Amino acid sequence: MKGVLFFFLLSVSWPVLAKDIINYSWYGTHRASIKYDKYYTDVLTLALEKSKEKYGEYELNKINAGMSQNHMITLASKNRLVNLVWTMTSREREDKLIPVRFPLLKGLGGCRISLIRKGEQHRFDDLTSITELAKFNAGQGTMWPDTVILNNNNFQVSTAREHASLYQMLAKGRFDYFPRAIHEAFNEIQQFPELAIEQRFVIYYDSPFFFFVSKANPRIAERIQHGLTLALHDGSFDEFFASHEITKGVIEKANLHNREVIVLENPLLSKETQQALIDLKFNATCIRNAQN
Repeated sequence: MKGVLFFFLLSVSWPVLAKDIINYSWYGTHRASIKYDKYYTDVLTLALEKSKEKYGEYELNKINAGMSQNHMITLASKNRLVNLVWTMTSREREDKLIPVRFPLLKGLGGCRISLIRKGEQHRFDDLTSITELAKFNAGQGTMWPDTVILNNNNFQVSTAREHASLYQMLAKGRFDYFPRAIHEAFNEIQQFPELAIEQRFVIYYDSPFFFFVSKANPRIAERIQHGLTLALHDGSFDEFFASHEITKGVIEKANLHNREVIVLENPLLSKETQQALIDLKFNATCIRNAQN
C-alpha cells in the first residue's frame, strides 16, 4: 500500500500540488472608502476560480503596504510583501513587472470624465476650443502615467504625491479639474460633496488597466492570463462587467454620447500592449460608445 501511495505522489506533478499565494497591495489611508478597488479584487477572484482546473488551489491575501502607487509598484517589482498590483500600464511598468495584458475595464480606463468644483460647470460650457481647455490646470499624481500623457499633449497639469491630496487641492482651487476614469468619478463625488462631475467633455487615450505580477512569480501571471481568457471566451467576463456594482451602467451614467470627445496620444504604450488592445477589440472603446 505504501508503495502504491509513493508511486501516486510521484505521478502527480508539482504544479497540481502547489497552492498559488497571491499577495496584493493595498495602500494609503483613504483606500478604505474607495469602493471601486473591490472591482479589481472581484475580477482577480474570477480569473483565479476560472483557472483552478488547470492550476489548482490558491490563497488571496490583502496586504497593507506601500505609501503611494509608485511605492506599491516598487515593492511588487522587488517581490517584497506583495507580488501583485493593478494599475494603468506604461512601458516602464511593463519593464519592472510582468503585465497581464488583459484590459480589466474593457478599454474604458482611459475614458476620462472630470471632477470639478460645484457651481463651475459654466466655465467649461463657455470654452470654445480644446486649446482653451488645455490651458486650464488639470490635477494628477506626480508619478502617474496620465501626467506624462497630458503634458505630452500640451495640457497644463498640477501634481501631488498623495492621491488623497488631489481632492482637497481641487476643492481649494489649486487646479481646475481632475480627470478620472468613468467608473472612479461616480464613487468619488459621493465622498466629496463639494465636487461635481463635469458634463461637457470626455478625454480619451488608450491606457488599459492591467494586473502586474512580480517577475519572481511568472506562474501567477500565466494563471491570471489563462483565467481571464477563459472568462472572456465563455462570456462570464462580459457578464461580470455588466453586472458588477462598480461598472454596471457606467457608460450610460457618464452620458458619453452627449459629450465632446477629446482624443489624446499616449506615448507610453508598448507595441505589445497596442497589439493586445487590437486583438481583444478593446481599443478606442470610449470613442465607439460616445458615437453610439
